[in-house]
Amino acid sequence: MVFYLIKIIGCSALFILFYKLVLEGEHMYKFNRYYLLISLILSFTIPFITFEQQVFPRELVDAVIPDSTFSISAEPVKDKSYEKSINYMILGFWFVYFFVTVAFLSRFLINIKYILQKIKKGVFIPYGGGKIVLFNQNTVPHSFLGYIFLNEEAYTSGNIEEEILVHELAHVSQKHSWDILFVEVLQIFFWFNPFIFLFRKAIALNHEFLADEAVINQISDIKSYRYLLFDKVTEQASSFITSRFNYSITKKRLLMMTKTKSFRNSLCKQVAVVPLLGMAVFFFSTITIAQEETEAVQSKQIVVPSSTEGATPAQLAEYRKIVNKAKNDKGRPAHSKISESDKERLQYLFLLMSKEQQAQQMVVFRRSLPPLPKLVPTKEQIESWKDPKIYGVWIDGKRVGNAELDNYSNADFGRLFVSKLEKNAKNYGKHYYQVDLMTNDHYAAYYKKQLENQNKYIMGFSYNNRK
Repeated sequence: MVFYLIKIIGCSALFILFYKLVLEGEHMYKFNRYYLLISLILSFTIPFITFEQQVFPRELVDAVIPDSTFSISAEPVKDKSYEKSINYMILGFWFVYFFVTVAFLSRFLINIKYILQKIKKGVFIPYGGGKIVLFNQNTVPHSFLGYIFLNEEAYTSGNIEEEILVHELAHVSQKHSWDILFVEVLQIFFWFNPFIFLFRKAIALNHEFLADEAVINQISDIKSYRYLLFDKVTEQASSFITSRFNYSITKKRLLMMTKTKSFRNSLCKQVAVVPLLGMAVFFFSTITIAQEETEAVQSKQIVVPSSTEGATPAQLAEYRKIVNKAKNDKGRPAHSKISESDKERLQYLFLLMSKEQQAQQMVVFRRSLPPLPKLVPTKEQIESWKDPKIYGVWIDGKRVGNAELDNYSNADFGRLFVSKLEKNAKNYGKHYYQVDLMTNDHYAAYYKKQLENQNKYIMGFSYNNRK
């Protein structure tokens, strides 16, 4: 979940940065309004878009290892104190999240209640497609939903300029309050995303540009309207969710009125949104690996004989004594320290054990598999493996760059297998699948060796068991 939250924040950062650098200074306010709202929605949806990339089925690594020994990797040891600290961190996060969310929600509801109280106590006058609400409070004109709030004394005495009424009516008729309410609700639950605040400011400023445009389309004296805005800037409004005057916003509005509109620039910048959307999908969507329904070689089950009675305590003690003698400084048995005679003795004792006893040993044995049949990759598979973001490539047991595949054709290989990396793997994130290929010569040597060792037992080490 944290991964998706990071993607949401990154995606919203990309969209708002593009807006601030490219779109905000252009006279295309309607386009910018839709851009801000849609890009905000896309910031929360693109990270959940999933694309499937097809790969061929993977096979077990042990099925094709030509070595005479094998290892069973240790499972991660669970640190209870670490898990406990993680749990406390999660609880702490949810506590802070709940507290801050409640604070934002409370502020939002208080402001809604305050506006509703003003509507209830005010005097209504129809105006255009909205309603003027008159009340006895010293405030600048502002609007919310279908209401324009004015001081009753200023209105009845004729001190409210017609341009201001047209400006506020534009907010009402274009339903700007719904945009603000939408962002406010998002902000309540996603307050940890700092770019939502930037979206809100950008949307509010663009609303003012739209309302100014409506006024300019109806009046001829733009200069007097600019002076009027400057006179109103020092006054304050009553609620953060209403359209209001503000010094920094008014300054930007005055600057925008002096700019000339360029159809060509606006069109080019609007077209630039298309590659921006492609970048957002590329960087912040999710790619899943889906296996193709092709014929896969199935690994044969490894069956190791065991006894029902199990080894005696004396035999188990002898087994441990031989294993302890072969341990290195790290407490792990080393193959080089086990002589052939000790190896034969260990194999004999291991086969006397029950399955439960065998599962507890550090030195274990398995039956050697017959050689796997030749499996030549397809040309399409070779091409897909050249993508280093998904595949890591090994040829004849050596790590090579993905571009090395350009020097081979599919017919140069006699065997293949792919293993999916676990999240705790060393190279996880650099790539997600490991491709191991055998050239024809390497496969021939492997095939010959497996035939010689067929039906023999192979000694290996299980580091899950540290007794």
